[in-house]
Amino acid sequence: MGIRVTLVRLTLLLFGLLVASRALAAAGFFYGHVHSGNDAVAGAMVTFFHGQPSHSLTVFADEQGRFLTPPLPWEEGYKVRIRRAGWEDVVMEGQRPARDGRWLDVAMQRITDADDMIQQLPSNYWMNLVLEEMDNRDHLLEFKMQCTYCHQQGSPLTSRRQFSREQWHDIILDMGRRSAIITQSLRDTLPDYYLAAYAPENVMTKLPRYDSDQGPLPVPSATVRRAVIEEWDLGGPQSGQHDLMVYHPDGSIWSVDGPMDQLHVIRFDSNPSGERTTYDIPRGDHKPGGVYWKMERGEKNGRATYLAPHSLQTAPDGVIWLTLASGNQLAGFDPRTEEWDIVDLEKGINPHTLRFDDRGRLWYTITATNHVGMFNPQTRKQTFIRLKFPDFKTRLITWLTPLFIANADLLDLDDRSAEMDGVTMPMPYGIDIHPLDGSVWFSQLNMSHIGRIDPDTLEVTAIETPFVTPRRLRFDSRGNLWVPSYAEGSIHRFDTAKMAWKERYVIPVEPIGSEVPYAVFVDHSTDHVWITGTQSDSMIRFEPAQERWTIYPLPTLVTYTRELDMDAERNVWTSHSSSPAWHVEGGIPKLTRLDPDGAPDIEASGLFNGTRPVRAPAAAVVQR
Repeated sequence: MGIRVTLVRLTLLLFGLLVASRALAAAGFFYGHVHSGNDAVAGAMVTFFHGQPSHSLTVFADEQGRFLTPPLPWEEGYKVRIRRAGWEDVVMEGQRPARDGRWLDVAMQRITDADDMIQQLPSNYWMNLVLEEMDNRDHLLEFKMQCTYCHQQGSPLTSRRQFSREQWHDIILDMGRRSAIITQSLRDTLPDYYLAAYAPENVMTKLPRYDSDQGPLPVPSATVRRAVIEEWDLGGPQSGQHDLMVYHPDGSIWSVDGPMDQLHVIRFDSNPSGERTTYDIPRGDHKPGGVYWKMERGEKNGRATYLAPHSLQTAPDGVIWLTLASGNQLAGFDPRTEEWDIVDLEKGINPHTLRFDDRGRLWYTITATNHVGMFNPQTRKQTFIRLKFPDFKTRLITWLTPLFIANADLLDLDDRSAEMDGVTMPMPYGIDIHPLDGSVWFSQLNMSHIGRIDPDTLEVTAIETPFVTPRRLRFDSRGNLWVPSYAEGSIHRFDTAKMAWKERYVIPVEPIGSEVPYAVFVDHSTDHVWITGTQSDSMIRFEPAQERWTIYPLPTLVTYTRELDMDAERNVWTSHSSSPAWHVEGGIPKLTRLDPDGAPDIEASGLFNGTRPVRAPAAAVVQR
């Protein structure tokens, strides 16, 4: 029986490799020129879409408007979109690459209507209009923190148009019911901030126009233009890909779909564009909303979320473990057997982010009750560490939180939450393991603290941050801890050897102060720090040794990013987690891969004579 199964698996593997090799054998590529009149459209993003669900590949046009793709796996069926803020999108259907190259000559039309042009700007420009109206720093930081929890502030379907004061008030209360709970002081004044920010004369005066012939936004640098960006549609209109990770045993990419209680994987062994598979996470006897069912969150949000998977990591034995926030559980999934191992938390509510130490123990933050938990999959032992509180009132509220949630129907907690006077819960959030001594480090989001846990004694050392809202943190190879400030738009280095805060770096996304960095990831081979441009449709690289920044614009509007990871080829991955998903362009969340050096060398290719092809292509496509 074992031999028969092995032969079947080998046959399937060989078949998959044959399919892949045939596709690659037929691979062709595109090259061409993007211009507007006699001027090159430098930095234009040229995107090639294929298949359903879609996989896309994007390259950038150089300063002369020239572009060149790497080899593409399929011989036909491509839709091409050329995009640059300030010009109308150009879309070309049914394009076929050629083995010796298919030439595309693209003429773009400049947008003449200022109202249309400003709609192309990333959301952070629109949010900045509101920030500029705030002379109260506490209001500004609270607004950035609470009003960008689930989707971008300033997305085209929410906040790029003016409402009446009463409408703004109702929108703010509705966001409060969905966990964006703000203080009464901000709630009273926020409608006026919006009214002033989105007044037509203010919008048209402050948002960027054509400051040069290159449009309203800076031309991506030569470093950026070496990149190739690929995106995969994943899930459906109700989905949100909260966290993703690279499964290093085989290079597959795994993502948790929070609203749909699903685990997704993209594998590349038999399909060069990626084969998607979905696994339903067992819901057991949970009701909609999971442990929050009496608050009716699942029903009020228009979906039946029972478990809300949030974060995932691979154990040393290859099992993938997830936190189920609403299910109040941990879940292990074995990709080899496709079997689940569901573990109920013995204490605490709302497991969040997890990491494995070198002893195979799972450490995770628990946001609602101010714990860090530890679970040993081998012994099945659960351990809980209660963290520091800022004061007795917060301690008391946290202790009573399980009672509040269990009796939410009697207390009408969900309806009242919209009018609560802010959030003071400490909220343990990010977590990481020190690469040198194995200590466990965490952040407390609302309390502006990080901390260290001794993995043997469980002794906790609390460390105040000189900034607000520390979120998902990561270590570099030397044991320095990099911490983003979500509300201040900066990243900070903590020297764990000297137990001291060192540099503070403001993220140079324009307008300065408009970014909300959710997470960082550090490439241990270079100690480059990668940052999610959660508000600006970008991914950001910081090279500490040179203090050099590179901002990579992404091709999809409203790319609300969450987690970062890196594959064996040092490509950087991130996940789309806009909730609801209809905020994102196309209405379907994606996973994104950025290869910083994936674009072919245009000059070395020998394909161009200035901005024209060296030879007349056999089947040129001219878009006018």
